[in-house]
Amino acid sequence: MSFFIKNARWLVATALLYFCSCFGQTFFISLFAGEIRQAFNLSHGDWGLIYSGGTLASAIAMLIFGGYIDKYKITLNIKVVIISLSLLCLTMTYVNLVWCLPFIIFGLRFFGQGMLIHIPAVAIGKWYGKNKGKALSISIMGFSIGEAIFPVIFVFLFSIIGWRYSWIVGMLILLSVLPIILKLLSNERSPNSKEENQSQTGMKNKHWTRNEVLSDWLFWAIIIPFLIPPIFSTAFFFNMVHLTEVKNWSLITFTSLFPFYTGMSILTTLSSGWMLDKFGVEKILPFYLLPMAIGLFVFSYSTSYLTAILGFSFLGMTQGLAMTIGGTFWPNYYGTKNLGSVRSLSTSTMVFGTAIGPAVVGKLLDFNINYDLILLGMSVLAIIASVSLAITMSQAPKILPQR
Repeated sequence: MSFFIKNARWLVATALLYFCSCFGQTFFISLFAGEIRQAFNLSHGDWGLIYSGGTLASAIAMLIFGGYIDKYKITLNIKVVIISLSLLCLTMTYVNLVWCLPFIIFGLRFFGQGMLIHIPAVAIGKWYGKNKGKALSISIMGFSIGEAIFPVIFVFLFSIIGWRYSWIVGMLILLSVLPIILKLLSNERSPNSKEENQSQTGMKNKHWTRNEVLSDWLFWAIIIPFLIPPIFSTAFFFNMVHLTEVKNWSLITFTSLFPFYTGMSILTTLSSGWMLDKFGVEKILPFYLLPMAIGLFVFSYSTSYLTAILGFSFLGMTQGLAMTIGGTFWPNYYGTKNLGSVRSLSTSTMVFGTAIGPAVVGKLLDFNINYDLILLGMSVLAIIASVSLAITMSQAPKILPQR
């Protein structure tokens, strides 16, 4: 509690940034999937390709612009990103031409899912040393809160003002939160102890550049399993309307179960922050995909809301772990001096992963592949990736500097 009190203004600001990212996340955009497909006469595959195309473009943009947080003040980055995202929400209200959709999806994904996850993660990596995990676990609560409340709120809004005008509510929320964030960050935090040394080095006691990271075998061994959560969770939430149809579930009832997912995500996030600071990311990393494997397996055989709650709980565990693990691994192993540039590699590949899932699963559904079988296949691949991480971390260099 004392840690939160001493750092409240910065932790609340980063939590609000994570909260604002929800408007570009798949779980939010997918709430509108049925209405969008109907309005533009799109098949599952068509909508999946549009979504994936825009998301893929945003992944490329992250590689280009992700390093800007190292060059410009965080408040300037925040202003540009949140104002742009709010304008895109407004655009969704009035779009009538199908060719405009990929551009709007690109903007929502780049500014929302990309930059508003990237900015707070990089800031925390630079501001905090030994307490990175703890700071991340608190800040990510902003995302978890949005994930818990927005599905229920906006599905309810559909019935009152329609899906298009619901996006205006999103715009108003973003513009209301922006001045609060800027006020909280009017004094940017500076590390104030040796434990929070801003120049925290990584492997070989140095700050790695982006080119050096790209030539390191550990990056490639880690980044591929890291793609499993964004690919599979995006595919799952992107097709949740279809899931409710094949399971004969009510969409409103199904979205009301989100708090179980979010609650487990919050519990895991808070506990994983402590575990990462105490035991190190290398000890936790090999196990974080296993709950997702179990959750996908449960959903593949699920026939009731009770089993859906169980599946959501396991998926939430991996979500909570993934958010803190990613924010801890990169500064620990590659240093903080070039963290914006280095972590943009991770963020862009994560966004790239979220582009793959909807396109592949959408096409599989167009080919009449059973969705339960698709979920089961995802579960098996998550287990294989977990084994890969265990092998990688057993061979990873034991030359991290002492903190």
